[in-house]
Amino acid sequence: PALTRGVVRFATGNRPRRSSWAAARCRPRLAAMGGGTAFEHDDPQLSAAVAACAEAARCGELVVVMDFDRTMTRCFLPSGERGCSSHGVLEHAGVLSESFQTQCAELLAKYYPIEIDPEMSINQKTPHMFEWYSTVHKLMLKEQVTRAAIDKAVAECTRLMLRDGIEDLLRMCQEASPPIPVLVLSAGLKDVIDSALERHLPFKLAPTTAVVSNTMCFDDDGKLSGFSEPLLHMFNKTAAFLPDDLTPLVEGKRHCLILGDSMGDLTMADGLDLRTLKVGFLNDKVEELLQRYTDAYDHVVTQDGPVPDLCFHAIGVEPPGR
Repeated sequence: PALTRGVVRFATGNRPRRSSWAAARCRPRLAAMGGGTAFEHDDPQLSAAVAACAEAARCGELVVVMDFDRTMTRCFLPSGERGCSSHGVLEHAGVLSESFQTQCAELLAKYYPIEIDPEMSINQKTPHMFEWYSTVHKLMLKEQVTRAAIDKAVAECTRLMLRDGIEDLLRMCQEASPPIPVLVLSAGLKDVIDSALERHLPFKLAPTTAVVSNTMCFDDDGKLSGFSEPLLHMFNKTAAFLPDDLTPLVEGKRHCLILGDSMGDLTMADGLDLRTLKVGFLNDKVEELLQRYTDAYDHVVTQDGPVPDLCFHAIGVEPPGR
């Protein structure tokens, strides 16, 4: 089938339904894709963009940039429970006190509505996000967090699951000839993400795959003593914050495949002179946010669906069997 803009996919078992937007605007045709249902309309420009990415991949001129929480990972578990973020792994494991969790719940209630407020610009939201993340990190420094406790928390966590297809996408990028660099840009916790990927992937990350996130600093006794600077939150995590040792991964690149789940993820490649193909995961509040996502992203996956076939075509490979 043609790879098109405005695809709305419903993963099996997650309340499949045809949205009024798809029915009214897309003039959809149904297609079985990865166990879900796709609504498609023709867009030659998107098909050309996918083909351009695939050609760039063959020439060593493509880089993949993706978010971690609720992009590489599932937003909801098969049970219907909400999955953990990298910060949430520590909370649910009991590494952080009840007092910390209570305060964080209050911060979430205060700042999350700002994060998703469709009437506020990113510039208006940014100082609030900085305040939110800074406060959480300050509270965390008061806790007895150790490196060993983090590894134990990740090992015992049952609420963090990789999105279907992410393992295949990473493996195919690393095994490509030439390898396709993958940058994981996250406002989460690098130490948790590194540990989670190590445990959930059946292969090691190659030197061409790197995680850029908030790094925890530990003292000689292994206790948390600080965080890396600058602080990364969902609206400032861009290629501008790449450390110098990772710049070779983006040198000579002309195209970028972006995977994200929020409006802030749209700018992850800012600072690089690249043509971007943007794939968005709209996991929740679909009816409310669908129009905004389809306007901003080139391809939208809803209801916590798998990595779409478009991503595999964009790196120049056939999608794996689902």
